[in-house]
Amino acid sequence: MKGSRADKAATVVFWALGLVTIALLAFIIIEILARGFLTAINPKFFLGKPEAIKAGGGIFPMIISSLYLAALTILISLPIAIGAAIYMAEYAKKGRLNNFIRFCLDSLATLPSIVFGLFGLALFVIYFRWSYCLLAGAFTLAILNLPILLRSTEEAIKLVPNTYREASMCLGASRWTTIRQVVIPTALPGIMTSTILPIGRIMGESAAIVYTTGLFIRNIPISPFDTAAPLAGYIWYAQSEALVPDYRQIVNGGAALLLIIVFAIYFLARWAGNRYQQTKLLGPKMK
Repeated sequence: MKGSRADKAATVVFWALGLVTIALLAFIIIEILARGFLTAINPKFFLGKPEAIKAGGGIFPMIISSLYLAALTILISLPIAIGAAIYMAEYAKKGRLNNFIRFCLDSLATLPSIVFGLFGLALFVIYFRWSYCLLAGAFTLAILNLPILLRSTEEAIKLVPNTYREASMCLGASRWTTIRQVVIPTALPGIMTSTILPIGRIMGESAAIVYTTGLFIRNIPISPFDTAAPLAGYIWYAQSEALVPDYRQIVNGGAALLLIIVFAIYFLARWAGNRYQQTKLLGPKMK
């Protein structure tokens, strides 16, 4: 009887905590969309160029800057994360080296983003003389998101059943061939899902990009060495330093549009992962 009561009490507590979390998330989403949704869906706003002084400017260069920055960051960090995750999951043995690598990853994951921003400013902007540009911001955010991306990718690889590896090696495949043709394709949906969180953090990061990419532009960046103004950084700039009289409308509309973009990327990545998994499962049966 005591065990049954404790189980019921724990169930009630965890359900309550889950509902509180969902309620807080729903409140944040509804509040942001209620304040800026009408502005965000205005074509003049999300397709127009920003204004430095007068009202009525848009944020299209900032949207392109955010997407460009996210693509560059993932292009830099994902190959490193996959390679390191393969080593950690398939080759590394338990010992001091393995523990040291995990300690370094955990330490990087706990550092404030402002520290990465100052590091990117000192290394990429000043020492390498890249000035404020997309590439400096991409390398900074790649370092910032590497621990999360690496650990998530490692867990996705570990979830592949060992029977897959054993079956492949029994057929004469080498260890690397097994990893390349069996393990990675099987873990690909999980790897795609693990990139969602870093992409969301890249799109919403402002502290690191303020010191590396820029805050205000009027033209769309083309080269990775062009100055850019990602949307999150521009929202901070409009709120704190902008001279335009409609800065509040820009902040609310930009925040709502940023939320919509992140949700769109999230659902697109989940759809692509599920689609790939269904294709892998149904493909052999259809043949």
